[in-house]
Amino acid sequence: MVLINLLIKPFWVFGIDRTVQNKLGESAYGLYFAIFNFTYLFQILLDFGLQNYNNRQVAADKNKINELLPAILVFKTLLFVVYLVLCIAVAYPIGYLSKPFIWIILLNQILLSFNIYLRSNVSAHQLFISDAMLSVLDKFLMIIFCGFLIWGNLPFFKLSIFNFALAQLAAYAITFITCLFFSLRLTNKMVFNFNLKNFIVIAKATLPYAVIHFLMTVYYRIDGVMLERLQGANGAAESGIYAQGYRIMESLNNIGYLLATILLPLFAYRIASHKEIKSLLKTGLSLVFCISVSIIVCLFAYKENLMSILYSNGDFNYSGEVFGYLLLNFFPVAILYVIGTLLTANQDFKLMIYTLITAVILNISLNFYLITHYGAKGAGEATLITQLFMLVCYSFYILRIFKISFNIKYALQLFAFLFACVIIMFGIGKINFSVKKGYDLAAHFAIYFCSVPFTAYLTGLINVNTFRLKVGTSE
Repeated sequence: MVLINLLIKPFWVFGIDRTVQNKLGESAYGLYFAIFNFTYLFQILLDFGLQNYNNRQVAADKNKINELLPAILVFKTLLFVVYLVLCIAVAYPIGYLSKPFIWIILLNQILLSFNIYLRSNVSAHQLFISDAMLSVLDKFLMIIFCGFLIWGNLPFFKLSIFNFALAQLAAYAITFITCLFFSLRLTNKMVFNFNLKNFIVIAKATLPYAVIHFLMTVYYRIDGVMLERLQGANGAAESGIYAQGYRIMESLNNIGYLLATILLPLFAYRIASHKEIKSLLKTGLSLVFCISVSIIVCLFAYKENLMSILYSNGDFNYSGEVFGYLLLNFFPVAILYVIGTLLTANQDFKLMIYTLITAVILNISLNFYLITHYGAKGAGEATLITQLFMLVCYSFYILRIFKISFNIKYALQLFAFLFACVIIMFGIGKINFSVKKGYDLAAHFAIYFCSVPFTAYLTGLINVNTFRLKVGTSE
């Protein structure tokens, strides 16, 4: 699944999505980016924890799919009606309903939610290869459809934001039919026994997860919407500039998400078994620290160059500065994927929800001031401050709840790795290969990232047992 995702999704992000922005410009794409983020804010209403619940139930008893599949499909239909009503009610006063492509984006979000749920039936039956294929089918189809849209020069299907969203809709619709087909094949005889009371019980059980997901989505996505709204006539263009760096940051965040999916069951098992947690936590933190710091140091040094290579027009110094703030976000976000996963496994929901509510208020307040005065750069600053606030709070909770003391030796190892990365990057930057800008940059990247594993090993953060999640000490 990881390999397939690494092959397909980067091509979608940098080959298709980026090209669309380059061809349509910052303003057109910026408006799409803002409305997409707006529709994403309420996406939790489409799921409400049903995917995870279904996965656990069907994995425990495969015959339960006969009863749960029709019942959850009905319940999700009710949920998407609620989702549509809420989105329309909020979109109308801010003027988004006047943009025709918002209806396509709303349908895309609904189909995506159904696809993710239907895939949970496949993964619950441990059909991992099928699940891996289904997980990238929508992106694979989007690459084909949008490829025709961008390079096909079809007179009846020219590149526009509306047609871009329409191509995605076609991909999601085909994926939905495919996922439904796979799910129906797993049933013996479907039992239509819809019980609203049972789903109210399920909804109450999954409510903490839904609230946490919603609050995290707000302070992750609200900046794009506020940027487009608060900057007036220049809002769409500023949102487009912000999307340039955000696209890369979101791709990097998938690394943290992948690690979190591995760590969650491991943390949960150790907590339930009353086993020590410090060694696994240290392993996770060491891995994510080395990955995030090495990437940030490298990309930050070349932020303006990257913007000029990836995007065809604009003020690359300004877009590079915006990207710099978003790139710095990768560090607290990556660390939060580890310690936030531990808090989730320990079911410290009240602490998390109170902190997230504060973070949302802080983020919206900062966005109001900083976006008004500094545009996209201000949005990046607001996001960074919010993420650092979350990192400080969650770190304090982890130290207090699990009684972890400050380790000077480990702190020095972390600092030594950071210092070494900066020195190596500075030295490599002095080398001139006398080739084209893009190839010269690629050579610098290759040398730097080849040195990173050795640096991590020499500083003691990574060893031969790290990827087996075996750590000899709990320092």
